Amino acid sequence: MTGQIHKTMRELRIILAGLMLLALGCSEDFLEVQNYNQLSESSFYQTEQDFEDLLITCYMPIGHLNQGAAINRIGYAIDDRVVHEQFNLSALQYDATNGDINNIYAALYRGLMRCNLFLDKFSEEIDVDPARRVSMLGEAHFLRGMYLFYIGTYFEVAPLLTAPAEDPRKGYPNSTQEELYAQAASDFQVGISNLPVVWPDEDLGRATQGAAKAFLGRTYLYGAKFSEAAATLKELIDDGTYSLNMPQGTDSLDYIWSYLANFTSIDLPYNGRVYRSEHNSESIYEVNFSTSYDEGARSSQYLILRRSTGSHMTWYNGYSNITGGYGNLAMDDDVFPDEFEKPANHPAGLKVDPRYYAIYIDIGDTLDFRQDNPLSQQVFRISDLNSSLGTRKGMRKYLWPFHTTYTWPNAPFQDPNNVRLMRYGDVLLMYAEAAFRATGNSGGEPLAALNQVRERVGMPPIAALSRDAIIHERDIEMACEHSRFWDIARWYKDGWLTLDEIQVWMPNYQPRHTAFPIPQGEINRHYGVLKQNPKWL
Repeated sequence: MTGQIHKTMRELRIILAGLMLLALGCSEDFLEVQNYNQLSESSFYQTEQDFEDLLITCYMPIGHLNQGAAINRIGYAIDDRVVHEQFNLSALQYDATNGDINNIYAALYRGLMRCNLFLDKFSEEIDVDPARRVSMLGEAHFLRGMYLFYIGTYFEVAPLLTAPAEDPRKGYPNSTQEELYAQAASDFQVGISNLPVVWPDEDLGRATQGAAKAFLGRTYLYGAKFSEAAATLKELIDDGTYSLNMPQGTDSLDYIWSYLANFTSIDLPYNGRVYRSEHNSESIYEVNFSTSYDEGARSSQYLILRRSTGSHMTWYNGYSNITGGYGNLAMDDDVFPDEFEKPANHPAGLKVDPRYYAIYIDIGDTLDFRQDNPLSQQVFRISDLNSSLGTRKGMRKYLWPFHTTYTWPNAPFQDPNNVRLMRYGDVLLMYAEAAFRATGNSGGEPLAALNQVRERVGMPPIAALSRDAIIHERDIEMACEHSRFWDIARWYKDGWLTLDEIQVWMPNYQPRHTAFPIPQGEINRHYGVLKQNPKWL
């Protein structure tokens, strides 16, 4: 997190350093049992600041999850629109011993544990400003709901924990996805009641009322509660807090950059107009990253990365001087390009959906638009791609403008681009789908919502909603956002797609792929109580 969150973490390190100095400065009293190198539980959980610090730690695991290799490696590899060097993962050949799946599971439960700890300790006896008490509870419930949503989506039958684990020798049984989603929905509802609509600029990145509504709507949609999803998402749309990042002119770059700015770390200027990137009008919830470097930071216990607050996106996936081009992924150049519509009369004269140019980088494209950047004099070459991938197209979305402005030598390991976990374009498409599936109504406001997404990039409106139109629009709009695989999973589970239809895109897809297996190490540690998902036996 940025702003106050980073400030507070620096203060925590100062406090810890002070305690260590006190310990070093003692005399024969060092024989006392009390350990002065750490804060004891009895001396913590006392003040408003203690709980502000604890609340910050509740945010950190979602940052850890999105900064490193695990979620991006397996997330891109299982996406049929992306080509990844982990061919076994792309072929959906993984099991309960996979390290990335284990790391995802661990991060989500670490976040859940911290939220449960906060909610357990944050009693009425703690002297806290009343208004801040309400919003702090809202943040903790939102975050717990978010971790539970992802646990339910990724692991289906993992344990449901709503209190701190008291006995390390106790195993916890399986729950159901319905139970996990129900608790997540309950937590999001508390968030809606308690959270502010907006935060001051220094606190951008904290949970908001809109984020709670959007995640509640997504939870209902993933649980096939279409009427509830439609009503929740419609309420968020009608609030008027968010809007699409719309073109400010009619040139081709206006249409491309109004979309692409949602996935860049810098604002995109063009002809005196500026397309804001992070925390723009479309952003509902995003994980903050930066390139700041802190020599005193501890090894990722508090910060998102060791000695940094950035992600590893460029290091693992993107174009950098260190890797000598792209790392381990590229874009499909066989099937997916044909999914982009070719309009007859685009306002800017473009011959293909502008989102193509925001998602793909083609051979011969200039590497950077900034004239003061050395890459502005270079073009994308086939040699910039991993030759083993067998494709001639690279990924632009989330990786461009390429991260080449370094604040210290290892800056490629500190990509500053925020990860957008919820944006308004997704809300509009989820509402269109939920309302259509709840009522069968192919027109009206749900149709208008989907057409808003198309209008932003100058694509003509469609005449009526249909299953195929909704699937197509999500395929294009949400490409490379770790959405498609889980969309397909829920569509298969609720009967919207058949296995044969899915296997046209993913030949190795089987019913068990609607979830990851529970890590075998977790099963081993639960004393025979936790069982593997039957789909993975």
